[in-house]
Amino acid sequence: MVEWPKKRFWEKVSTVCVDEVNHYKVYLDQRLLNTPNKKPLILPTKEMANLVVLEWKSQGDKVDPLTMPYTRSANSAIDKVAPQIEEIRKLVTDYGDSDLICYRADRPKELVRRQEQIWSNLVSWSASELNSPLNVFEGVVYAPQPVQSILEFEKQVSKLNIFQLCALYDLVTISGSLVISLAVIKNFLDLNNAWSACQIDEDWQQENWGVDEVENVRTLNRKTAFFHAASFYKVS
Repeated sequence: MVEWPKKRFWEKVSTVCVDEVNHYKVYLDQRLLNTPNKKPLILPTKEMANLVVLEWKSQGDKVDPLTMPYTRSANSAIDKVAPQIEEIRKLVTDYGDSDLICYRADRPKELVRRQEQIWSNLVSWSASELNSPLNVFEGVVYAPQPVQSILEFEKQVSKLNIFQLCALYDLVTISGSLVISLAVIKNFLDLNNAWSACQIDEDWQQENWGVDEVENVRTLNRKTAFFHAASFYKVS
């Protein structure tokens, strides 16, 4: 398959284990499912393969890619992440050098308190569990973090396969924080607490200035994508 089909043409969706390390291919009838860039959609786990199969089985007469998040993420891992894996690793790691949790407000007091209460625990966790101590600053002007801390972040990122890296990329770019994202995939934070941690500023603004309906929809879409990325990581 070169691109997303517009109409359903298949009756049966199935998976086949293709090697001794349990990678899986997906078939629509007898036709191998490929990515949009014509690469075989070879998946790293049975769990992911089952989710992809379910998405294709659930399609009606017309195919809707928006209802297939696991297929889309797997396509991205193969077509976008794999060909530029070093660039993606660097981009993700660089977020640790300007991490959201390291830039603090100096007022008002309630916002300062919330950031201190939640983000300081993450700074401590980064130092103790990731061996990456971080400096904390007031304001938003960039200041570099210790070189050794960034090298430790790099080690964490380099361990990931292309599917895990694809998920981490989404977590990081949505949240603005490598530390929060690593805390999610390492089960230090559950998803609700992680989302709250990266939304402290936005939540405070809404409480004090009211809800912008357009922005609220955008935030809900980002939250959905954040939660999906965490789920995609778990089955990678």
